[in-house]
Amino acid sequence: MIPNKSLASALVSEPPVCIRGTMNGWMNETIACFSEKAALVWGEQEKLGETELFDRLWRVAGETGLCRVGIPEAYGGIGGGGPEISETMRLLTLETGNLGLPLALMISQMVAHFMVGALGSEPQKATWLPRMAQGQFPTAFAVSEPKVGAHPKKLRTRAENVPAGWHLTGEKAYISNGPLAGLMVVVAVVAEENGRKEFSAFLVGGDTPGLERSEAMALPFFKPALHGNVRFEEVPLDSGTVLGCPGAAYTELVLPFRRYEDAMMMGCVTGALRFVLKRIGKHGDASDDMVCETLGALGSHIAALELVARESARLTADPSVEAADESTALLLHFRSVAGTCRDLVSTLVEAGLPLDEGSRSVMEDLKASAGIAGNIAKAKQVKLGRKMTYERDD
Repeated sequence: MIPNKSLASALVSEPPVCIRGTMNGWMNETIACFSEKAALVWGEQEKLGETELFDRLWRVAGETGLCRVGIPEAYGGIGGGGPEISETMRLLTLETGNLGLPLALMISQMVAHFMVGALGSEPQKATWLPRMAQGQFPTAFAVSEPKVGAHPKKLRTRAENVPAGWHLTGEKAYISNGPLAGLMVVVAVVAEENGRKEFSAFLVGGDTPGLERSEAMALPFFKPALHGNVRFEEVPLDSGTVLGCPGAAYTELVLPFRRYEDAMMMGCVTGALRFVLKRIGKHGDASDDMVCETLGALGSHIAALELVARESARLTADPSVEAADESTALLLHFRSVAGTCRDLVSTLVEAGLPLDEGSRSVMEDLKASAGIAGNIAKAKQVKLGRKMTYERDD
């Protein structure tokens, strides 16, 4: 499924408030400032718990202006859309050699741009976007549930229509940014007929009564990003919290979000790969043809992946079926070549080129990232292949 026409028109974002060259200048200056200040926080990480480490790094992101990308100038942002969000994540990962915080920031800026910015009412935008641009808190998109994931037939979290608005009851699982999110976009069942469920999305503030969070989950990758579960027990919501078209959240938000997330994540991955290339390349022997050939192959693959990432980010503003198919093809190609890049790094290590601690951590995160979305990518590839069988000439 692709976004409806109202979402499509909203996603043709306003041009960045500055020309591309100046936008790139803003990115480089902001990321350099963030990196300098974040290094002081990282230097104290042994003294900090996971939640405090993330909270302090997020505050630095807000103070330095990183949270402004993808948000219109009228609400305190710097403007831009998918391409600018993706490029910011690439440069941030390249500069810091960390995938965890860019992942958390990516989710928040996607909620700001693709959800609140694209589908929110004027009061909703005025309430949330300025605070998001200031980086007052991370945000989250809550769809998956314990033991069932995001399968629409199995989702059980419900919103009951009551005279004062809605009562939200259920549990969401493995929510990125969940433990500290100041705003959650929660998808819940609002109606069901003949086994077919209708879903609405709700803007739920992090301090809403009845909301109960689990402790942050200690995952061995994407540090310092935080994940966790959230329970809702008859959480009271007014009618103004419904985001987008009532009853259409799954097709309007959930399915398109996967496509946008894949595109934005490409920025993080290419930044991470180039970070490793810059580090490992310094140890190469110019007289060793095998090493130089391998480094050349790795560099050319990364350059090509950066082009794929930019095109995928550009396509997030195009709601057409053709653009969705192109995005799927680019994703599958990206995953394949990224896997080749990881193999080439392993070849270089076997040839004696050392990986420093930062590069090893990045490679472990890249391996985990590839594994998490493996089954979904496989399903997309099967679907694409099946479509080709239908199109063959008889």
